[in-house]
Amino acid sequence: MKKIILYGSTGMLGSDCKEVLQKEFKLITPTHRELDITRWDDTIEHMGKNRPHIILNCAAFTDVDACEDKSQYKRLDKINVEGPRNLAQGSARFECKIIHISSDYIFSGKKEVPQPYFEDDSPRPISTYGMMKMESEAAIRDNAPDYIIIRTGWLYGINGNNFIKKILKKVIGEGAKSIRVVEDQYGSPTWTYRLALQIRELIKNDARGTYHATSEGYCSRIEYATFILDKLNIDAEIEPIKLRDLNLPAKRPANCILENRLLKKQGINIMTDWKRDLETFLDRYGERLIEEAKKEIAK
Repeated sequence: MKKIILYGSTGMLGSDCKEVLQKEFKLITPTHRELDITRWDDTIEHMGKNRPHIILNCAAFTDVDACEDKSQYKRLDKINVEGPRNLAQGSARFECKIIHISSDYIFSGKKEVPQPYFEDDSPRPISTYGMMKMESEAAIRDNAPDYIIIRTGWLYGINGNNFIKKILKKVIGEGAKSIRVVEDQYGSPTWTYRLALQIRELIKNDARGTYHATSEGYCSRIEYATFILDKLNIDAEIEPIKLRDLNLPAKRPANCILENRLLKKQGINIMTDWKRDLETFLDRYGERLIEEAKKEIAK
């Protein structure tokens, strides 16, 4: 049985990867307290002790606005760039594959919708977080002979924070009668459980290289929010706003649409339409999500 070290196993994607992969692989899931991947010596010692066949890195700092805080840059750069570099160097030393999760934010988002971004498009990040993810990719490519880089975006899952939970917190937890949602940003809502299944498929096929992996199809943020509220029978007015009017510290790409071209070319694409997966997710977890949002009232 192949051995996988999964970093970030308690996060939104990592927890679903743990659920999917533990059925077929021996998983080692160190917590951040047990192992800090920014510490090179500790990371190499841990790999040497466990001798994995595969390293799966789901650990990252993903608060894009917090990444704009210059006083935090050095600390966050260690997490998002230096950590992946240490893992890549470890994978080279112990001759194992590394799988690293990257982001749609490495692109500028200036392509006309619905033109998607392909794996060989040039990265042009417009935020510090996007720059860090681009640099993390370079750290993997420069140090690991056997790697998979997976670019994805608009992730949601039952664990961790995401767009769905933010919407429900606002409407149910805070009792808002209307919510402001961006109308001119486009992407593909992607279920972390589906992405975990895709990662399993990549492992089974001994894939190598840079892949895009998001749900098929695309929508605007408003269409995304409307689908959620309609499916859960929640009555709230949606007020459209422009991306430029968000006034947030980090710039967001307007076009976050990724095309899973390499997955399709190799016949291993199992990503499905965003509406289909989102409907399944809300059927399965809708009541739980609503109950969680109601708890916000008591806080």
